[in-house]
Amino acid sequence: MHQTNEGVWLRGNLHMHTNRSDGCLSYEDALALYENAGYDFIAVTDHWRLSQAGSTPGGMMLLPGCEYNVGATVQEGVYHIVGVGMEGEPALNRFDPALSAQHVIDAIRDAGGLAILAHPAWSLNSAEAVSRLHGLCGTEIYNTTSGFPMNARPYSGLFVDQLASLGMLLPCMAADDAHQYEQDVLGGWLMVNARERSLQAVMEALAAGDFYATQGPRISMTVRGGVAQVTCSPAARVVFYSDAIWSPERVCSGENVTQATYHLQPHETFLRAEVIDSEGRRAFTSPVRCR
Repeated sequence: MHQTNEGVWLRGNLHMHTNRSDGCLSYEDALALYENAGYDFIAVTDHWRLSQAGSTPGGMMLLPGCEYNVGATVQEGVYHIVGVGMEGEPALNRFDPALSAQHVIDAIRDAGGLAILAHPAWSLNSAEAVSRLHGLCGTEIYNTTSGFPMNARPYSGLFVDQLASLGMLLPCMAADDAHQYEQDVLGGWLMVNARERSLQAVMEALAAGDFYATQGPRISMTVRGGVAQVTCSPAARVVFYSDAIWSPERVCSGENVTQATYHLQPHETFLRAEVIDSEGRRAFTSPVRCR
């Protein structure tokens, strides 16, 4: 993470659908739900339909967004790429048989947007295959709709760690990917540290990795001189993940834990942390390079 702890903290969701594609709520009702829940920004990402920038009457910021997909089977590779912040329609043809994940990422970036890998665990994405892609600004470590009762793979932590062990450290994001707007809503979001409350500042913070993913808890991690320090809201556990198979400081458990320390081993190359509160809700740092 590159958080400065200056500026403003803004809550946002970058993956959701309306009845303009396969969601159950109207565009207007979906906006109202998130605004009433206190979100500062969202991106409506209906499939292959770019939403527009703007704001609601109440001031919630709207980033342009869309979800693109390639691949029909896990064997060939199924990739869902969320694009946010595009200044116009990316140059993509969904019916082009040669369309690839890299083509989608490149087109999003060429249109001025940021490309996010959606629900890699749900898609059974291979870390080795994804490590060959370039231009992603992050990946979802948690996707609400990929969990119960609709699905059963909401958490992509193992994928994030396998990818990091190959040298690709993608920032971790959380999003609802809401479709039904029942149990798949308000379950995971981003806390973005922006220099000000504006669409441009949110995009700058996203591009810089100035955010963390959460289901509610707060988390921050610093790494200096081979020592990692996590500070967080009161938690039941703080867990450190790395490419070490074993560590005596892997888990810090207790009642109302607000700090945890981890001493890096000489062979560890990356580290990330998760906070788990008494209700089982998590917050996630992004992996950072240690060597």
